[in-house]
Amino acid sequence: MFNPDFLNFSTSEIVNDLKTKGYFAFEQALNPQYVDELVQEIDFDQLLLNTNDVGVVVAQDIKFLTHCLASSKKTYDVITSQKVLDICKEYFTDNYKLTNHRVYQTSKNSHMPWHTDNNRQIGKQLSEKHNMPGLLFLFYLSDVEKNAFQYIKDSHKWSRKYSHEIYLSDSYIESKYSEDILTFPMKKGSFILCDIHGIHRAEPFHDKTYNRTTLLFQVDQVGNDNIGHGEKNIVNTEYLENLTPEVMDYLGFGFRRDYPAFPNTSIATMTLPDILKLQKQLLPKTLEGLNKIILKSLLPAEAIINAKRFRWYLKSKYSKQKPSS
Repeated sequence: MFNPDFLNFSTSEIVNDLKTKGYFAFEQALNPQYVDELVQEIDFDQLLLNTNDVGVVVAQDIKFLTHCLASSKKTYDVITSQKVLDICKEYFTDNYKLTNHRVYQTSKNSHMPWHTDNNRQIGKQLSEKHNMPGLLFLFYLSDVEKNAFQYIKDSHKWSRKYSHEIYLSDSYIESKYSEDILTFPMKKGSFILCDIHGIHRAEPFHDKTYNRTTLLFQVDQVGNDNIGHGEKNIVNTEYLENLTPEVMDYLGFGFRRDYPAFPNTSIATMTLPDILKLQKQLLPKTLEGLNKIILKSLLPAEAIINAKRFRWYLKSKYSKQKPSS
């Protein structure tokens, strides 16, 4: 999973960078093959629609797999890895929890505003900025030449003076802090970690042929005074090979969550090409559904059940007669 050089890199040095500089970056921390296999676990072309499962949703030109702890074993293994837990254990001084996580794919264009991630919510709405320590973990799952992560140097030390702002404008940052903007174009598998109180964004881009895939998750020091802080974690029990009291506490077993999953999506957040693509998928399903409705209206329920029983009988009989190879 991890590059040996990253695994052997001193956790104390990582934490020291976070506390002094507000960020830490490591080129290709994840093995490239592992990244490829992780991305293959996610079908970004299969969007949820009346599907009784977790999966991908769309918000404009970004596709999100929010509940990746339930559908991507390799993502689960990264998020709950001992290296990540060791960093958290050394950085935080009180109880910490995984408060959100997602794999997302940005394509065509993006213009994220400058912001911090120390947000407290009431329902879907931001209510205030909080003072809890927190860390933002990012792993590039594709080569990032454009739309790279950007961070304003030392901003974790003074961003509280902008706590009344939800975003800071491009023009304001350019006029005040242009010389302090750090940009991180890096290869797939690269790792960036920053203080959630630092001002950051993804660099704007416009290129219809380009996309960026990223794993992002946030860990906050909730202590005992911030019950309900964070999004719910839906976990596939099949993945819990490394379940320990430490992992259980980190994932928030028994800890209340009050925030809805991000992003808030519906048909209205889809782009026109995605809606048209969806219509192509819907047409054959609609015809199939109409046929079933017509059959059910014409035939009594018992006749349909008997037809299913007969089909099952034929299938079972054929499978028993089929010679083994």
